[in-house]
Amino acid sequence: MNTLRDSLASIPGAVQNLATAASNYYVAARNSQGQNDSLSTAAEDRLSASSTPTTESLHSFNEIDSASGAILVSEKSLPIPASLVKEQWRLIFNSEASVQDLQEAINHCKDLVLISEENSEERRWLVRHLVDLRYSLEELQEAQSDKLEVGPTVKTVVGHHFTARQRGIGKTLPLPTQRNYCDYCTGIIWSVVQASYFCTDCRYMAHQKCVDKVTRVCAHVIASERQYPILEICPEIGLAAQQYKCMECQTLLNCTLHTTIQCFGRKSKPENSWIEPRLCDYTGLYFCPSCHWNDQSVIPARVVHNWDFLPRKVSRSALQEIQLFLDKPLIRLEEANPKLFVFLEKLATVKKLRTNLVYMRKYLSECRQALEDKILETQIGHRRYLIQSNELYSINDLEQTENGTLADYLHKVFNCFDKHIRSCSMCMAKAYICEICSNDEVIFPFDDGCIICDMCNSIYHRVCMTRKNMICPKCVRVQERRLQRERSIESKENNENNPNNARPNDI
Repeated sequence: MNTLRDSLASIPGAVQNLATAASNYYVAARNSQGQNDSLSTAAEDRLSASSTPTTESLHSFNEIDSASGAILVSEKSLPIPASLVKEQWRLIFNSEASVQDLQEAINHCKDLVLISEENSEERRWLVRHLVDLRYSLEELQEAQSDKLEVGPTVKTVVGHHFTARQRGIGKTLPLPTQRNYCDYCTGIIWSVVQASYFCTDCRYMAHQKCVDKVTRVCAHVIASERQYPILEICPEIGLAAQQYKCMECQTLLNCTLHTTIQCFGRKSKPENSWIEPRLCDYTGLYFCPSCHWNDQSVIPARVVHNWDFLPRKVSRSALQEIQLFLDKPLIRLEEANPKLFVFLEKLATVKKLRTNLVYMRKYLSECRQALEDKILETQIGHRRYLIQSNELYSINDLEQTENGTLADYLHKVFNCFDKHIRSCSMCMAKAYICEICSNDEVIFPFDDGCIICDMCNSIYHRVCMTRKNMICPKCVRVQERRLQRERSIESKENNENNPNNARPNDI
């Protein structure tokens, strides 16, 4: 019985020895000049295939030693362009570097920015990294000047602004009410016993031991560079274009892993492991299970083109980016798909309400009583774009239009504005009277039974304009006055040029 227990206890050590031997074999194959290319390629394939999406070996990159130029296997994943790999040891990716190291890295990064090509991937990466280095330097200097600070509470890594969430209760940030997972290693974050970091921009969460190994660029940086959500429906390029690798961590996808384990004095059969390629419906790219957790989200492109709100599977980076776009009014729906307003009555209703609210805003913004009561701020709040124009929509606005909550909200705001305008003497003084029927009833541009002339902005009853064949009386008068003025000017010029043709009364 003891022999069986000892044999079982030796299995983890055998696996670890096997992984260490494979890593050493890979490094030796890359550094030896006498080995052929096939041996190096086979070793590289075995090493990349021997890692799983939840291990740290998945996120390893090749690092070049500054002294010997030898290729070393680093523990950190560096999202760096291939042309800048030789410079990575001088750019400092560790957030625990000293002030002098950061200053040297900043100077070297500025030099590389000047010699890089405009609008190139290298320059964009260098500028982003330069901002991170300066932010880290400022934080480090503030931490050194403050004697009460025990450790770094904020870290800047590849665009993320990580805030420390210390273990225990009553620390920097409140404890979460639900179970959270590390976006880097996919492990559970035990908030009571483990310290973790939380990105204040994109909500990326990571263990304290994983925060310096983060490779994913902050979704806030990507969204700021892109400015608009992707409006192409799943622009898939295929696994071949990605070289059958995960788009984020470069893990080899759709491969078979063969391992041989020494167990009970004999070799076991090779085991097969499948790394599933998962498609992101937002970007059209493939990811590994560590970077794609089968999260589901509404796709903006499918909403705009197909009015489809069915959630679909997206990667972690795409989910964080979509969440940043949810409340931003960036979609010009009528330009992208004008037929939606013809086939969807609920969308046409929302557009009509927003058009009326635009007219109402002009009255309330010029009313002294409305400004004192802050009617606009209390009723519309941070969604003031809804009453400034009827063109821009956010993803949440379109989703609320589908379920009817946006129309109910706009009706409530409309009734509040209408009540003030009709009870305010200053607003009523700016009302209109229909010129066609000469009725004493005052009318406003946001009334349902009224119509506005596109030329002179005059307001009439819709029925009255229909009787006049949609001809505006004010526009007719203006046209007649212009013709009369032109005729008088022409007659005056003729009299000045031909005084003999002047009539006796004119002499």
